[in-house]
Amino acid sequence: MEIQRTVYYQPAPQLPATLLVIDCTCRPKLIPLKGDMSFGRIYDGELCDITVKSAITGRHHGEFIYDDSEGVYYYIDNNSLNGTYINGTKLEKFNERGSRAFRLTDGDILRVDRKTLEKPHPEAVIMIYCTSVRYDESWKLFDTRRLVNITIGRGENNVIRLTDIAASREHAVLRRNPNGWTVFDNNSQNGISVNGRGVNGSSHVSDHDVLKLANTTIIVFGNTLIFNNPKESTGNLVVRIDRKTVDFGRKTLLRDIGFQVDSGDFVLILGGSGAGKTTLVKAILGDGKAEGRIILNGQNLYENFKSLKSQIGLVPQFLTLRVNDSVKSTLMDIADIKLDRKNYSKEDKLRRINEIMEKVGITNLQNHLIRQLSGGQKKKVSVAYQLVGFQKVFICDEPDSGLDAASRTQQMEILKEISQNDKIVMVISHEPDDAINVDTGESLFTKVVVLAKSSKDNAGHLAFFGNVEDAKAHFGVKKLQDIMIEINPPYEGGKGKADYYIDKYLASQRRPRYE
Repeated sequence: MEIQRTVYYQPAPQLPATLLVIDCTCRPKLIPLKGDMSFGRIYDGELCDITVKSAITGRHHGEFIYDDSEGVYYYIDNNSLNGTYINGTKLEKFNERGSRAFRLTDGDILRVDRKTLEKPHPEAVIMIYCTSVRYDESWKLFDTRRLVNITIGRGENNVIRLTDIAASREHAVLRRNPNGWTVFDNNSQNGISVNGRGVNGSSHVSDHDVLKLANTTIIVFGNTLIFNNPKESTGNLVVRIDRKTVDFGRKTLLRDIGFQVDSGDFVLILGGSGAGKTTLVKAILGDGKAEGRIILNGQNLYENFKSLKSQIGLVPQFLTLRVNDSVKSTLMDIADIKLDRKNYSKEDKLRRINEIMEKVGITNLQNHLIRQLSGGQKKKVSVAYQLVGFQKVFICDEPDSGLDAASRTQQMEILKEISQNDKIVMVISHEPDDAINVDTGESLFTKVVVLAKSSKDNAGHLAFFGNVEDAKAHFGVKKLQDIMIEINPPYEGGKGKADYYIDKYLASQRRPRYE
């Protein structure tokens, strides 16, 4: 008879890949992607999986291809007459079948249009690839024809009032000009981007451009603004580091690092001596820019640092709660620190901490003193404490250092629970096997990144990325901490097999079927 067991920690369900499609009907459609799907215009007798009303779109314009080995989507333009632009760049012909496959990430903007994108065709098509938008999310249309200035934000006096708590009270102004619009950032806490590029002060906005204000997406479509009013969004983090150098390029610390993690992932970062763990963390934080891209929810951190810096941050080593403070006052204290007074009133902060207490399940404890709480309740408060701000990625550099085994496990449980709230948590740890579910003995980590220092160029390379069991199998070990023995040099008590495992991992990565 099979024994039923309680599983306390499970990865948060990943949102399905979704396509937001807008054609000349100006009615946004959210289409869930399911396997390989074809794209083209509405045509009698032969229909593609995804169809649009557009004379400039081909009958079989392009293909969305699902790569099940990595769980990602690629797009191919089928050598269509007018082509496909992705993030403003036209896909070029690769062979007789079509373009080279383009790997899609959250927020990528696909567009069928004429060459002059600033003057779009009346039947142009916009598609936004999403993995952080919920399929049932509502979208609104706003007529701009009689307006010159459009204020946008959470405040009640705005022309477009947002419910997005990450948006500032007076986030932005759209001002009409002879050539379109100009968007002005009102020194918002979480910034603005236009077509994926951060706005510093103000920026020109053309028809069919896509604006991002905190979690809200706004699309300019003729005389209409199309926008959502989301709850706090989930997302993913894509790390693509070609090189990270110091000493004016004379020394390379990291080379060829690439992986993607999603909301709900609890990620262990392991690395041999001098392999670049801290360098990787700094690159992801934007503190020590690398050659490459750090993409959070479709936006490049290095190009949108103002709007993204508050969404990626370090977690303190171990949180000590003041025992004579109430739960509510504890959370209000951190709200005063994380939520700028200019953009968030006391009522906004109270609304935020009430939302977090409900999410974590401690609303009934809000008036209790910390010293009155059980150990499990204190852990819940610690989780809520971290969630008050708007970070989507939490990075922890040795959060278990100097702690006893019981405290290490408790700290890891707190971090795991943070990830369960649609967050990404990344941890450097020297005692990874203490991060276990005490009831099942299973690891709390969902993904493992292993860096190793190559003797060929003395730079850190990716020696593995994947789940815990595959990591153990890759290195032929029973414990995660034994991976270090495999890749560390002999003078540090290791086997010196870093190059072997770097090459083994490279060989294991199959190229996409359609690239």
